[in-house]
Amino acid sequence: MYDALQQCMLMRMINEPSTQRPHTPSPEQAPDPARTTAVHPHGLTAFLVIAFAFSWTAWWAAPQVIPADSTMPFVVAGGFGPMVAAVVVTAATQGGAGVRALFRRYSIGRRGGAVPYLIGALALVAIAAAAALPVYTGIVQLDEPALRAALMTVPVQFLVIALAGGGNEELGWRGFAQPRLQGVLTPLGANVVLGIVWAVWHAPLFSLAGTMQSQMSFPAYTMLCVGLTIVLAHVFNSARGGVLAAVVVHAAVNVVSGLKAVVVHDPAGVTEVALVLLAAGVLVLATRGRLGLRPA
Repeated sequence: MYDALQQCMLMRMINEPSTQRPHTPSPEQAPDPARTTAVHPHGLTAFLVIAFAFSWTAWWAAPQVIPADSTMPFVVAGGFGPMVAAVVVTAATQGGAGVRALFRRYSIGRRGGAVPYLIGALALVAIAAAAALPVYTGIVQLDEPALRAALMTVPVQFLVIALAGGGNEELGWRGFAQPRLQGVLTPLGANVVLGIVWAVWHAPLFSLAGTMQSQMSFPAYTMLCVGLTIVLAHVFNSARGGVLAAVVVHAAVNVVSGLKAVVVHDPAGVTEVALVLLAAGVLVLATRGRLGLRPA
């Protein structure tokens, strides 16, 4: 009798549907927000409004009301718009923990090793080739003294650009905007959109004397921004959401672009745009449009 009762209970346990609660990841298993590369786009609109308002006020309005011998302080100040917007929106939506996670994107541990930097080197090679080709073909006469003088200042230029001349933008564009765009669009589509936004964000600089943008064509500059954004997107995704690699590549791109301008006296000509787009196209084809974004 007892054995029959045990067998009956065992059969009921086997046949009854499971009533266990679904497994909830422990805090140790939860994804680290400092390493995410595709998230819900919450806060993206507010980020863009604040970034544009901050930067355009510094670049368009401030020079009209504040007397200054140079517009460069306004240019530098406006460049912090994306960073300020990322911090403000993150603080408002995620609190202090979110802001700390945002800044942890600067960490260097387990960020893909040398791979992100090798990917970024494709853009540097493209820009350097755009300077070398006119010299090699005899179209441009190399000004060796000017180039040597510019090379002597490269370490200082790199540090300044990384901190306040372009690298400071990356916490906003890559650390905040890219994951949110990749959360709703394909990696390629997200970064084409981000490249166009990046170009439009620079628009006031085309009317400020002394900026490199004031010497460029806006359509060519937009295509250049899209190509560079695709490269930087792959850098960021390959660095597992790390911003530091993007800062280094961005600063290096600006330094090499400055050296190219010294050599060929053309900040962003057709050759440079074509070669940067070619480098971006190689990455798109090699990754089938994933640009280093790992499956969720």
